Amino acid sequence: MNSRSHGADLSLCIDEIAAWHIKLGGSGYWESYVSRQQGGRFFFRPGWHTVYAHSVETIVVRVRLSDGTVGWGEANAPIAPEITGLLVTRLLAPMLEARTFESPFALWDFAYDAQRGRGHGGGYYLDALAAVDIAVWDALGRRAGLPVAALLSAEPRQSIPAYLSGIRRPTLDQRIDHARSWAARGLTGIKLFLDADTAAGARELEAIRAAVPEIEQWMVDVLWSLADLEAATVAKRAYGDAGARWLECPLPPEDLAGHVALRSRPGAAIALGEHFHTHFESTPWLAQGALDVFQPDVGRTGLSGFRRQADLARQHGVPTTPHMGSGLDIFQAATLQAAATSDPDILCEYQAGLEGRLGDAVQTDWHFMDGGFALPERPGLGIEVDEAALGIIAVSIAD
Repeated sequence: MNSRSHGADLSLCIDEIAAWHIKLGGSGYWESYVSRQQGGRFFFRPGWHTVYAHSVETIVVRVRLSDGTVGWGEANAPIAPEITGLLVTRLLAPMLEARTFESPFALWDFAYDAQRGRGHGGGYYLDALAAVDIAVWDALGRRAGLPVAALLSAEPRQSIPAYLSGIRRPTLDQRIDHARSWAARGLTGIKLFLDADTAAGARELEAIRAAVPEIEQWMVDVLWSLADLEAATVAKRAYGDAGARWLECPLPPEDLAGHVALRSRPGAAIALGEHFHTHFESTPWLAQGALDVFQPDVGRTGLSGFRRQADLARQHGVPTTPHMGSGLDIFQAATLQAAATSDPDILCEYQAGLEGRLGDAVQTDWHFMDGGFALPERPGLGIEVDEAALGIIAVSIAD
């Protein structure tokens, strides 16, 4: 996809980069689905290996270009995001400020190259770069008077149908009621978060599908919990038989060979991609045929990395839809801008429980209606940020 076919100037010089660590009260990422009995800042849900935070936390970044244009970004960095913030202000800012780049892609390459020889090809450093990259694209969209999607694609989609990411309620009856309430709003897809107990998961999928027939597409995410190829083969067939469109993140994220073998087995399609930060990581997975649906996360790849990886996936015949992780309003806006440039036959993930959590600090033109979103006309990401209000809810301003 030709990101320059619109003719907009993508060159830039950054005058200043700033970051805010946000920690919110109220329900966490899992809402009422996961018990909050464990104390401390983090917890583990039985059946899954990944650590989660009790509170919703994120890092928000502001970039001011040399012409005075301001843009906002947010990483998908829910675990100790203050680390990401320090990398933004103490490492990336000194390297990037007052330097001219021909495009955000050139900026990403420069920052990646600065640390690649030290082995920093992922993790918090790339999360920090993603937040800066998103802010840069927001600023360029504002400067050009165009939505970011129009900078990334000559013909962005105007309508983006979505699927709900999880039914975060503690009982099956409550999950069914919640699914029905979303179906009444026009939603046509839902993803279930399940674990390695495939028999129980398949029963749940069948029960909810039967109770809510209005939902046309069901996806299953097991969060890398299946121990080996044998277990994953059983799950792939079982969830395919139960009507899942895809099985997401089945085997450990390092197991390329296992995913290649699994994809050839009968059952649901294989979806993954949220763990990749760069096209260097995703290239062998796409080239070797390890997945059916590609899901890069802009809060880790940035919009520049997303565009590159989606183009790479297209070359290998793999459709792309963005993963929407645990970021807030700015991150969601960036994800939906990316979705407007993605394959139209796949729904975009939607984290409804995290929408609007920044309150008065962010005004967004992205509003769920009739099963999805419409691409806003507002330039940039489609948001406005009240910096004073953001400062009130911030735990700290990284320096």
